[in-house]
Amino acid sequence: MKILHPPKNDYTDYFDIARFGLAWKINCALTCVLFLTSVYFFFNHKLIFLEYLAGCLISFTGVIYLFVTKRYIVVSYLMLGFALLLKLVSLFILKNVPHIIEPMWLIIITIFAYFNLGNKVGNLTSVISILIISTYYLFFLDVNKLNLENPIQFNNVGISLEFSLCIFTISYFIAQFIKATANAEKRSRIANKELNEQYQLIQHQNEEKKILIKEIHHRVKNNLQVIVSLLRLQSSELKSEETKNQFGDAISRIMAMSLIHQKLYQEKYLSQIETSDYFKTLINDLYTSLSLRKPVDIFVTSELERVGLKTIVPLGLLVSELVSNTLKHAFQKEGEIHLTFSAMNAGYFNLEYRDNGKWENPGDDSHFGLKLIDMLIEQLEGTYTKISDETGTTYRMSLVNLDV
Repeated sequence: MKILHPPKNDYTDYFDIARFGLAWKINCALTCVLFLTSVYFFFNHKLIFLEYLAGCLISFTGVIYLFVTKRYIVVSYLMLGFALLLKLVSLFILKNVPHIIEPMWLIIITIFAYFNLGNKVGNLTSVISILIISTYYLFFLDVNKLNLENPIQFNNVGISLEFSLCIFTISYFIAQFIKATANAEKRSRIANKELNEQYQLIQHQNEEKKILIKEIHHRVKNNLQVIVSLLRLQSSELKSEETKNQFGDAISRIMAMSLIHQKLYQEKYLSQIETSDYFKTLINDLYTSLSLRKPVDIFVTSELERVGLKTIVPLGLLVSELVSNTLKHAFQKEGEIHLTFSAMNAGYFNLEYRDNGKWENPGDDSHFGLKLIDMLIEQLEGTYTKISDETGTTYRMSLVNLDV
């Protein structure tokens, strides 16, 4: 029957859709059945007729409300409240009427409360129903004993009709509950299948993007290596030592950036670099590229496990500049370089760079390097203090993690 098909609504949750459908079907079915029952009792018992007519009007009002608002919560509460009120009136006000079927109606009301309004409302409804029935049987049952003793007043057909109506309603509730639950589970399985397919598609796309990004980093690293090779080839033809040194500094800076892309190509995380490993490799590469004969011990300690691209580029150039200046101008014999990263709160971290060398007669290139250090610290939105004495040079910096 088309009338039992619920109208379209805005619910997206499958169980809300099922509850709305149940509220619609129950109201439609009760409107029809209670109307026919009230017609029967109109000719047999006027009080019961009024009770069933009131129930019919309540159900019909629920149908109109559901059709207009497309919401089931309010109408479910109204149905629950009016149904309990009708049973109270029937049990405690209609005195000369046999109340045999009322417990079954209260069971129906409780089932409806559990399914459409949840466990809390269902539990409350069951407690109210128990109190109503207990109060009736303890204090009001004697008033209606005559009905059971007088076969004329005890309308067997009416009782059978009411009983049949209750059984039909309970059966209809259970059938609709099973159907709604099965439909919700079916839709849920279909949705889970679609989500799984979308997840697999996204995973596949992510793998393709990872490969593509890794390939990009690999190509950038290769291009930077080509630039380094060209600069080295060009510098071999230069006669001026000052110009050769400037080429060497440029090569070191390009190597620092090239190493970033090499590490990103090798890393599992494509947007972050493992800090300690990167700086150990960077300092060792700088030491090798300068072909120094004096031994230098390098110590890197980091509480920063990983940093992103926005931070690692200026940070790598900063450390490269500090190490290059130290290796070229601070050590006459052996030496030590200590690099320590300390994590701070709110996106800040501390960097302490310390060497035990003694700077003597720094060239013009070191002055440019110091200016570059200032610029890179400013790019990292940081501040620093520099201490130089007979034990060496120390930079203490407070820097911002730009990727946070």
